[in-house]
Amino acid sequence: MSTHVHLNPTRLSILLIPRSRYWVFTSPILQLLYNELSKTEDHNDSDNDSDDSDDDAASSSDSLSRSSTLSPSTNSSSNSHPTFSSTSDKNGMAKAVDNSSKTLSNDDYDHASSSAAVLSHSRHNSQASASLSDTEDTENDDYFFHIAFTPSECTVICSSSLMDSLFSEPILFCHQLGLGVELLEENFLSLQVDTDSGFDTDLILELTKPLSENQISLFFLSSHFNDIVLVPYSFREKVIHILTKSNFTFTNANSFVGGFDDTPKPEVVESPDLETATFRLFENANIKPVINQDVKLLLTGARSGEVNATILKAAKVLTSTEFIPSYFAITRTSINEVSLILPKSSKKRSRMGFDSKSIIGSAQDIIIPITIDFQKLPLDSTGIVAGVASRLINGFTQYKDEDYVFEMNYLSMAKLGIIMIPEENVKIIGTMLK
Repeated sequence: MSTHVHLNPTRLSILLIPRSRYWVFTSPILQLLYNELSKTEDHNDSDNDSDDSDDDAASSSDSLSRSSTLSPSTNSSSNSHPTFSSTSDKNGMAKAVDNSSKTLSNDDYDHASSSAAVLSHSRHNSQASASLSDTEDTENDDYFFHIAFTPSECTVICSSSLMDSLFSEPILFCHQLGLGVELLEENFLSLQVDTDSGFDTDLILELTKPLSENQISLFFLSSHFNDIVLVPYSFREKVIHILTKSNFTFTNANSFVGGFDDTPKPEVVESPDLETATFRLFENANIKPVINQDVKLLLTGARSGEVNATILKAAKVLTSTEFIPSYFAITRTSINEVSLILPKSSKKRSRMGFDSKSIIGSAQDIIIPITIDFQKLPLDSTGIVAGVASRLINGFTQYKDEDYVFEMNYLSMAKLGIIMIPEENVKIIGTMLK
């Protein structure tokens, strides 16, 4: 099997938001999605849509534009909450938010509330475009973004330039009030993995194990189209060297890892068994995986020509906290690829605008989330994805003579790891994780 890894040169930032604080970031998240629409339009993606689809998208765009100002009266669930415009102020971007900071005085809070106003769609787009054009490493490959929700948190991943221009003001606000929002200090790069032979669960372990053995922390995101690993930008050369030795082939690595071929090769080290170490860590921290059997999800994606419409639908869902399901994610990996995590329920999906005709795959391919609570662990803990994958992959071999097909997807959040498995494998996986 030939495994190709594409490194996106865009520097990415990761923002961690308690779900109860999502209302602070509604406006910048919508502006992020608007920015994505403009990228698609610039590449004439709408040429692939039918006339009816164009009309629907235009209608959705008009409707969303009217609601995007997000004045308090437009969102009944956040009537008492201030909203924010985008800003190029870097004060909230330098490092992870210090949650022990003192709260604002009444005068400061009144000032913050009264001065916060949401800018128009066009002004936000012009700011984002200017920011992107000023950032050298986002010129060619800046399509990646990821927004994900669980019952307890929201994670936003996008280019560092957009994080700076759109999210700085609300991040600073949360910093001052001690609202538990955290912007990771490290920038990241995304590795997108495609294989010639299609889906391969072992790939999760093959990709993460050598990185974890070298103490490189990572985020792992399974999408409908590919697997995505986020690695610290400062370790980019070491990552390329480690995975190259593990028979991964990189696309255009030298184009943004300057002089890599002439750089002394970092030493590759070995570490104790990751599976044993990971589950010992769980035991010591009293961490127990929870199987959410009542939660049924689909890991799917937008159909060809539906990228704009899909982003618009997601934006409409995210305008109000009342409409966002317990588990939801939208991930863009290229100009034509948008992946989704949606409720299995056709009624819930229809209310969100995602009927079966607009998404890829079968509604019968149900996945169940298994959550692992990492609140007691440092954010830079290593080996967790590889350790969990190793336990499940190795454990499943005892069922190789039975009529089971093992599949596993994974979603890294800040305080949670989410294993996504087919509904029919829940009983077996539950036994392995005990």
